[in-house]
Amino acid sequence: MFAKIKRPLITITLIFIVITSGGCSNPSDSKNEAHNTIIDMAGRTVEVPLTIDRVYSAGQPGVVALYTLCPDKLLGWCIEPSDAEAEFINAKYLNHPVLGLCQGTNANANTEEIVARNPDIIILMTDTSTEYAKTSADEMQETFQIPVVVVGDELTTMDESYRFLGKLLGVAARAEELASYCAKVIDEAKDISKTIPDKEKVKVYYAQGSTGLQTAPQGSAHSQVIELVGGINVCRLDAVDSGRLTIDMEQLFKWNPDIIIASYSDDHGGTNLGNTDVFDIITNANPEWPLLEAVKNGEIFKTPFLPYNWLDMPPSANRIVGVAWLAELLYPDYYHFDIVPATKDFYQLFYRIELSDEQINKLLNEAVK
Repeated sequence: MFAKIKRPLITITLIFIVITSGGCSNPSDSKNEAHNTIIDMAGRTVEVPLTIDRVYSAGQPGVVALYTLCPDKLLGWCIEPSDAEAEFINAKYLNHPVLGLCQGTNANANTEEIVARNPDIIILMTDTSTEYAKTSADEMQETFQIPVVVVGDELTTMDESYRFLGKLLGVAARAEELASYCAKVIDEAKDISKTIPDKEKVKVYYAQGSTGLQTAPQGSAHSQVIELVGGINVCRLDAVDSGRLTIDMEQLFKWNPDIIIASYSDDHGGTNLGNTDVFDIITNANPEWPLLEAVKNGEIFKTPFLPYNWLDMPPSANRIVGVAWLAELLYPDYYHFDIVPATKDFYQLFYRIELSDEQINKLLNEAVK
């Protein structure tokens, strides 16, 4: 009954940077340039240039982190922003070249083109708890002959990822701004979620995919926001790779969620979900969905998704505003993030854009009570 869609487990390990300098006998030989020796977030020792100005991200999680931290150092997009996404991206950076993905099942990057653009390093933002991060980074480094640095993308330690990148890329002050914001939101969610009585916990189903019957099991990178704010993810099935699962309506009726969160995919972002508005599928396309108690009670909401999904796609800093949104949606008597000003603040700080009232309404359409 269940089909697995693989994705690595996202866990993070706090590490430190060890800095050394080396001279070079031939300044024109890039392999002999002065360098720093660092320990990346997967525990790998990597030699990187003293000055890093051009960074290629192997996947979308790193693109979000780099764009929000130091967009002028981002060598290019992995995936071209859609017209809808472009409205929420600072226009100055929309002309970045599109270089493709080296990370995930949709990898399509042109190795020669990336090398020709002469990146100083490659960032691989991924799981840091298993051998996947190390082996993938080592293989990528061997292929490109460019230093590959692993950065963790665990939601609850996103602040540490920013601080690591800030030191690495020479933008520590900006990184601390973003890290402090992340830590404040995460810490508040952790503290308040502990005060919610078990009898008041809300059962949540996260509907994804072309039919709404793909979902993220508990412990998946795609469900971390739900669990952080105190929601009960109804999907507690084992998934050794912590990816998504495909279920059927019979299983969903057995779970009987209190609330349904409907995802949206714009046919990219490293997903396989297609151009799908799951909210419309649930409310209009399938006659079985309206029989669920959550749908009968009007407890179905869209995930805001521009320029990146607030819950999970990609698993990066875009989820921080999702914490504020989902916390207030599930537990308005406990959380008081005030989602409209919280959204404006997040987009101004992280995405460097001032949202209009029209844009706020577009983001939160069908997403709030």
